[in-house]
Amino acid sequence: MCSIPGFPSPGSEVPVLITGINLNSRCGLVELWVNMDEGREHIYEQMREEIQIPKRKFNDSEGKPGDLCLVCIRSSWHRARIVSIQSEIYDVFLIDQGRPHTTTSEALAYGQGDSFLLPPEIESCILANLLSNENNWPERATKFLKSLPGKKFKGLVQDVLMPDRIILLDIPIVSKHICKGGVLKKIPADEFKGLVLKCLHLPKGEDSEDCLITQEQSMNVSCQLEKHDQYFYPELLTDTLESVYVTEVINPQNIFCKLLIFSKAVKILSEQIHQHYEESSGLGLAQPLTCGDVCAARGLNGRWHRSLLKQNMTGDDAVEVLHVDEGITELVPAGDIKPLHGKFLRMPVVTYRCSLEGVKDQGPGWTTDQTDYLKSLLLHRTVIAKFDHHNISQDVYSVTIYEGNAECINTCFIQKAGLFRPSIVDVNDESEPISSSVLSSLEDKRCTDVLNNVNADGLQEETLPDSKSVAVNGWTEDVPSSGAVDIHIKDGPEHPDLLIQSNGHLSSGFHSEVQNDCGNGEITVGSSFTVNVSCIESLQKFWCQKTANMYSLRLHMQDLQEHYASVHPQPLTDSIFVARNPINDMWHRARIIESHQSPVVDVRFIDNGQTQKVHLRDVHPIDPTFLRLNAQAFKCCLFNPNNPTSPTAVTWSDPALTEFQKFVDSGASSDFGLKCIVKAVTSDEEGLPLNVVDIETPSDSACKRCAQAEAQSYSYSTYNIEVDGQEKVWVTSSDGVNHFYCQLDRNTSMFKKVMDSVKQLVGQTRRTDHPLGLQNICLARYTDDQWYRGQVVEITPKLLVHFVDYGQTLVVRESDIFPFPTEVSFARSAPVQAVPLGLLGVPEEVPQEVNQWFADCAINHSLTISVVAKGAKGKLIVELLDGSVSVNAEVRKMISQMTQQKMPRPIQEADQQLYKNAKHATEDRLMQELMNGSGLKEAEQNDVQCDSGLCAGGELNMSSVTISSVSAAEIKHDQTAREGRNQDLDVILEEKESVLAETFIQAGSSDSEASQLHSCPEEGVKICTYKRPNISPNKTEEVYASCIVGPDYFWCMYTNTEDLDMVSSLALEAGQAQQDITFPKTLGQGSPCLALFSSDNQWYRAQVIRKTDDTFHVLFIDYGNECDVNIKNVRPLPQSLLEKDPQAFLCSLNGFDESKGSWDDNVYDDFYTLLVDKPLKVTAIHIGDHSEIAVPQYAVQIQCENMIVNDEMLKYWKPIATEHVTTQNSRTENLTQDSQTVSSETNLDVSMGNANTCMRKNPNISKNNKEQVYASCIVEPHYFWCQYANTEELNEVSRIAQKAGQAPQDVMFPKTLHPNSPCLALFASDKQWYRAQVIHRVDDAFHVVFIDYGNECDVDSKDVKPLPQVLLDMAPQAFLCSLNGFVKLEGSWDEESYDDFYNLLVDKPLELTVLNMEDHSEIAVPQYTVEIECEGVDVNAAMHKYWKPVAKESVLIGNPQTETLRQDGQAPNITHLSVSKGHMNTDTYKEPNISKHKTEMVYASCIAEPHFFWCQYANTEELNKVSRLAKEAGRAPQDEMFLKTVGPGSPCLALFSSDEQWYRAQVIHRVDDAFHVVFIDYGNECDVDIKDVRPVPQSLLDWAPQAFLCSLNGFVKSEGSWCDEAYDDFYNLLIDKQLELTVFDMEDHSEIAVSQYAVVLECEGVIVNTKMAKHWKGLDTSHASVEVWDEWTRRMKNFEN
Repeated sequence: MCSIPGFPSPGSEVPVLITGINLNSRCGLVELWVNMDEGREHIYEQMREEIQIPKRKFNDSEGKPGDLCLVCIRSSWHRARIVSIQSEIYDVFLIDQGRPHTTTSEALAYGQGDSFLLPPEIESCILANLLSNENNWPERATKFLKSLPGKKFKGLVQDVLMPDRIILLDIPIVSKHICKGGVLKKIPADEFKGLVLKCLHLPKGEDSEDCLITQEQSMNVSCQLEKHDQYFYPELLTDTLESVYVTEVINPQNIFCKLLIFSKAVKILSEQIHQHYEESSGLGLAQPLTCGDVCAARGLNGRWHRSLLKQNMTGDDAVEVLHVDEGITELVPAGDIKPLHGKFLRMPVVTYRCSLEGVKDQGPGWTTDQTDYLKSLLLHRTVIAKFDHHNISQDVYSVTIYEGNAECINTCFIQKAGLFRPSIVDVNDESEPISSSVLSSLEDKRCTDVLNNVNADGLQEETLPDSKSVAVNGWTEDVPSSGAVDIHIKDGPEHPDLLIQSNGHLSSGFHSEVQNDCGNGEITVGSSFTVNVSCIESLQKFWCQKTANMYSLRLHMQDLQEHYASVHPQPLTDSIFVARNPINDMWHRARIIESHQSPVVDVRFIDNGQTQKVHLRDVHPIDPTFLRLNAQAFKCCLFNPNNPTSPTAVTWSDPALTEFQKFVDSGASSDFGLKCIVKAVTSDEEGLPLNVVDIETPSDSACKRCAQAEAQSYSYSTYNIEVDGQEKVWVTSSDGVNHFYCQLDRNTSMFKKVMDSVKQLVGQTRRTDHPLGLQNICLARYTDDQWYRGQVVEITPKLLVHFVDYGQTLVVRESDIFPFPTEVSFARSAPVQAVPLGLLGVPEEVPQEVNQWFADCAINHSLTISVVAKGAKGKLIVELLDGSVSVNAEVRKMISQMTQQKMPRPIQEADQQLYKNAKHATEDRLMQELMNGSGLKEAEQNDVQCDSGLCAGGELNMSSVTISSVSAAEIKHDQTAREGRNQDLDVILEEKESVLAETFIQAGSSDSEASQLHSCPEEGVKICTYKRPNISPNKTEEVYASCIVGPDYFWCMYTNTEDLDMVSSLALEAGQAQQDITFPKTLGQGSPCLALFSSDNQWYRAQVIRKTDDTFHVLFIDYGNECDVNIKNVRPLPQSLLEKDPQAFLCSLNGFDESKGSWDDNVYDDFYTLLVDKPLKVTAIHIGDHSEIAVPQYAVQIQCENMIVNDEMLKYWKPIATEHVTTQNSRTENLTQDSQTVSSETNLDVSMGNANTCMRKNPNISKNNKEQVYASCIVEPHYFWCQYANTEELNEVSRIAQKAGQAPQDVMFPKTLHPNSPCLALFASDKQWYRAQVIHRVDDAFHVVFIDYGNECDVDSKDVKPLPQVLLDMAPQAFLCSLNGFVKLEGSWDEESYDDFYNLLVDKPLELTVLNMEDHSEIAVPQYTVEIECEGVDVNAAMHKYWKPVAKESVLIGNPQTETLRQDGQAPNITHLSVSKGHMNTDTYKEPNISKHKTEMVYASCIAEPHFFWCQYANTEELNKVSRLAKEAGRAPQDEMFLKTVGPGSPCLALFSSDEQWYRAQVIHRVDDAFHVVFIDYGNECDVDIKDVRPVPQSLLDWAPQAFLCSLNGFVKSEGSWCDEAYDDFYNLLIDKQLELTVFDMEDHSEIAVSQYAVVLECEGVIVNTKMAKHWKGLDTSHASVEVWDEWTRRMKNFEN
């Protein structure tokens, strides 16, 4: 440490602001004045104010050299030191400005005693280790150095020279830039310090000779040092592995190894150097003369190299040079040596001199035989080198070298050379053996290709270049970004082994500087301090931070963010890194806790305890500066008063964890905070400190609160079951092979005590009527009439109890259950006895028969478990053994056998639409091929497992399509006329960075070589499949077309190939696995796999389409091309690759339905040319499944070079005119309730003739939503059209309409038109085409309404054209309206109303709200009843003065007519009250937000039977808001008057007695002093005391019900009934499972005033309606026809798609 207060310590890193610079040409040094006190400006500002009042002024010649004083300059006083005095002239040095000043004694004064306590604001520094090569500084260097003042840098304090107060400061970025041009030389630190001291003490005036001698001495450094300072050698970390290429072997102490990851970069540089010196003379640069000078030299092979002189050039004789990129020394003629251009210095040298670790010269030197043998082992070979240590003085790395099979070459050489006996060789004693898997991953060619994307174009030099991070075995080094060769390497290594492996395994343990959490042993038993709980994983594992350290942590985090905004070179520690949190994008200190053999790792942030998955590009080595602060989060376990000696042995319950979270949140928001009391200190499973603590507030403690919550639940224990341990168990119940329960054999005595205690409690406890709530613990009677411990899991509609010691859940009677007694008992404190288990290596879903077999064989039997892994909530993944028999293997065998038996058979007919014109002989041959295709053979699947993360081969895709090959010579594709167009698809890989799949067109066959075969899936069989592509509807993606067949079949691939590169790397690595000869037998249609692509011999992800003999026809799902792959060239797919989305997706052009038209023959070439090799913008409109291969297909709109491809392709589309189509007319309503958007279509009435019956969409209008519009066509208040103010979609419609209008005239089309037909019509006024709808025909003209504007006109028949599908799919941009509140039958408008109404609306922005909808009586469009606001004026109210109502003697108010469900599923508000007299409450709830044919995700909230059950939305956000409002409203006092208004159907708030909470309800009927109500947000019913009802505030009436009454669609009550088993099966099928619900119809329920929806349910891939068909007994048949249901299901699926 420096003895001068305020000086930085040598070795510390400091921020500096350069304020001045002096180029000392006398000694060749760079002198700087810098400000090092960043952040302390306010202190110096205060000091400057204080010194403005001096202690006293100087008297005459007062003062002497060295004295501190104040000097007045321009009326301000400054701190100074007297340097010299001559007569009355004083030379002083301004301390805080760092410059001299001359003055007189009149301007000097003494300062106060504390004026000089602060160190100088400006310090004098010398730029360390740099010395000018010349007496005069070159102009370029001078310009650069003079530009530095005012700039901030980070510097390293190398030394402080006293008493001169000179700091030797190293600023790396400045040094590197100034050295690369050869202006300055870098010399060793010790020599530089001696030079500076010598320069400082030279007598003043003594000139150049001594200084030049000193400078000459300083420049006399070894060639080795010169090499390092002119060529940049990134420093390698020791104890790491690298793939290297051995370029030269001289002897075991002199081996040159080149890092393989940069081999391509070096090769490109070599080509550039050779080309440069072959084409230029190299004149104009200083000729290299001295040993150590860099140069370019022509080698004996005739090529130019980067070289280094190894001796001085004295003439024209040959000179010895070292080619630095090869490590080869040669004697080269002087004429073949030229100056090396500066741009070739920018590429680092990555060839290092190495020495074999453990190999010693025994005296006489190395023999030729020994050297030759070593060369045979190493020379020109790629090997794995472990860099053990670095001898800096000799600049040589000691290495241990391995071959790919993990054989150590050091050991091999020692043994063969006879140097030592093998028994005493200690080559590997210092480290663990290196596994062959690690070596093979390093040796993988992928490492080279991924990291070798080199930009060889020269970049222009900058004055102050940015730095780029070059990663070398996990460490980063700044190098200038400009230059001939820039190495583009992402922020972290692409393969984790280089970063996180130490001796082939993950590092563990903290760095010594952060080993002790929060202050080096400050956490002791009994200590207490305030904390912030930063992370909670469980009550046995949470993290706290001391609040006293939060300020330091905040500063630390600020510095961390600033530092890692641009990464600096720092050494890498063993286990502490910095990682960017993907949640908040901030850098944190972290440990890697798990690697997934992928570029994503699990890290734990050591300052808050949180864990995240982080990409390795966001993990960097840590600067040692940031290791000074101890880890700020310490791991805790909550003290358990029930088990104080072993707090981690007993697991807290979920209610206790919830209570703890509430306690922490409450305490953190209070003024007092949280106090942590340390009860004990132990260690966790990793051996790290674990603090057993209680968290307290002034009035409560977490232990107490959690213990109280625990008292209302059972305790759970892990029973110290360890992974790899074995236990004798008794299987008690089973839900299936993936979830069953057992009791431990060693707990038999404990369970007996529990049962004895339960019997005692049952005998002593007096039964009470205390209600039971959800999750309450209880005692319940089982079917054997014995009492057991239980927990209530459901109350309505049935009382469901989970028997916790057996794992079984059953329905019980209310008389067979009562609350658990509160007194202390063994039954209350003993942990739950049932342990949840799941079998290892079986599919998630298995056939029910297998589950039943397992239950019959396992329950009530004693078996043995071998624990393989631990799952969530205490579940154990096990291998189950019955003696020596593996139950897991038996289960897998059964699944395999059942899979074979249930293998679907193909339907023996091809798709008639696809091949409708095939010859009869061809059809016969096709059928024969389909019947005999080897792809249909049943695979042997015995003992197929899902181990090591590989896709289980036994999980065959039972629902995928079966494809058979059909040659083009045999089948003609008339519909698309693609004869002569077979498209061979090929993948071309370039540099492993970008992959372009190109399509080569060859003549001779059809491109359709496969026909679809349908199969019927069996239940319970699930395939291991890829995820769907990450494509969102209406979201635009930037892509390339990777495989193009035609507009109805082409593949797109993302332009951002980062994920693709990652997938490719993983695939290449996984493809190196040994062939598993049983794996191909498990593959079926649709199975995922890895496949070898023969064109480039690389592995890619694929999906099997079909099998033929020993060949699989596969689809490469990341590109879209297909090919045949030999059976030996497929491999299993690792789980990590299954979890990655496909990087390509199948597309078809939107707007072209092949059932309604076909493509012209010319489309294929033009479409291909339009897309190939061009960046595209693709927007997915909707999705369906492809009919032939098991992948989704996206209907898309494509933009290419500012052109809409869909529009361009319109000219090739040939629509089919529909003949003699009759469509039944049905009243269509499309208004949605509460913001549900219309998506339905209008059915048109066609009675006869060649009618155009295309359907169009209705406007996208939502009820009660405000729309910004303009009135586009105004007739009167009961008839006017409005158009959206946002005209973006209107402009798109207009643009497409103009293009479509250019199509040639179809003379047949006008004959197909009739009233209500859509068409394109030419508007005579502007000669533009618009969408229109025919109202009626007049001779040779049509009277039409333009549906995007509302105006009508007559159009000549020659001026109408067909409407393309793309325009049919777009909703009208205008809609017909009528003012609300004015019923035509009840009045009329005054004559003045029309003009005033027109003037009120025309050309003004309007705010419109739709209240109702009905069909217009004359034209087939919906008409919306609306309210309008215009410029703050309520138009409806303003028009009242013009309304003349019809006088009536009496108006009868009856029940509103109940309307049937709209076409889109929405119904208006309905009143179902039957009130005869009195002032009844007639408010009603809104209808649920349900749309017809729209799928909702729901849960069944109340299940009675298939004709009566309630569903509740899975998204509970609105339900939570409603519940909160209801609780607040329920606190209102009782309103006696309200009770008198309540009748059947009235809404109210009702108190639910089980949990004492208020909920929205609806009265069904009154019973004495109670109401029988239905809770409309849940569906359950109960009696509520009259005093427990309250009025519903309007805010709650405005919210739609969150549950709705349903019945299964397809089962009409009057046509059959349910069998007895239906009810329980239906209940178990729905309970606690997420459901997909689709509404098909709606009607009013006959008994309660709510709507009931006929629905179709899908649960876990099963159609519930189909499943329940077997329980339905029709009146005319005993059971419903399964075939009918299959057909119905198929049609429903087609509709959904």
